[in-house]
Amino acid sequence: MRLERGINDIVGAGVKAALILLLSFLAACSSGPRTDLPAIRGMRSAAAEWALVNREAARGRLTPAYTAGMRKAMREEIAKQARTLAPESPEAAAVAALQALPPSAAPGLIMRQAAALKRIEAALESA
Repeated sequence: MRLERGINDIVGAGVKAALILLLSFLAACSSGPRTDLPAIRGMRSAAAEWALVNREAARGRLTPAYTAGMRKAMREEIAKQARTLAPESPEAAAVAALQALPPSAAPGLIMRQAAALKRIEAALESA
């Protein structure tokens, strides 16, 4: 019984070591452009909301206070997500162009920049 327990302890330690090695390997493989997908999706969503707010504000359907608050919130969300990207990546360049737009940018301009993010997202998903 003692011998059996000793073997289980050795096997158990080996299995634990193998599991740790496997998890380390998987963690290393998970870094890279595909990990940017949630941030890209979040920025596209925020850009779409920003464009919608600007379109509705231009039609006079929103109060100035609501418009200003939503613009600020969407731009802050884009900035927060952008900080997770590699600085020299194509995603970062596309987001920089989006962030360069003024808060009151035409909805079409905002959506054009969001479309660039959509193309990057599609390329990452197919990779």
